[in-house]
Amino acid sequence: MCGIVGFMARDARLRETLGEFVVPMLTCMGERGPDSAGLAVFSDPLEDGFRRYSFYSPDPDFDWLALVAEFSTETEATAEIESIESHAILFSDADPATVQGWLECRELPVHLLSAGRVIDVYKDEGHPEEIADRYGFLSLAGTHAVGHTRMATESAVSPAHAHPFTAGEDFCLVHNGSLS
Repeated sequence: MCGIVGFMARDARLRETLGEFVVPMLTCMGERGPDSAGLAVFSDPLEDGFRRYSFYSPDPDFDWLALVAEFSTETEATAEIESIESHAILFSDADPATVQGWLECRELPVHLLSAGRVIDVYKDEGHPEEIADRYGFLSLAGTHAVGHTRMATESAVSPAHAHPFTAGEDFCLVHNGSLS
């Protein structure tokens, strides 16, 4: 079993409080998927040429500031990073191929979860309510969100196996069941 939630803030006044609508739904669906959860949050686009990159590290002490400093120096890209717990959002003018290639050349405990001008993705192990608290989902703002709660049946319980999955820039997928 799994749970799927979504919310679109068509009324612009609701966008600053998007998390307040999504968290109760995600928490409620925790009964259908108590082992892991994820959330894709879509917000206003960054300026042309810039993208948001969502990262996850299983190392709770990972040095995100060192990562962005090394990345900026080696790629000569403009880059800033915001981190919370095991996740970080990189804001950069580097294209996705540059970011992915740079990561692949290193043996870092870091996974790229998403890329795009409007999407941030959070995924982790634990009950959805715990994950929402850990990452401050209540304070999230945006235009819309898609979430998933997971009860693993065919693969390991891990952020890599949690949904949403991304399938291109600013695009994500959640499903209930097996895709074959």
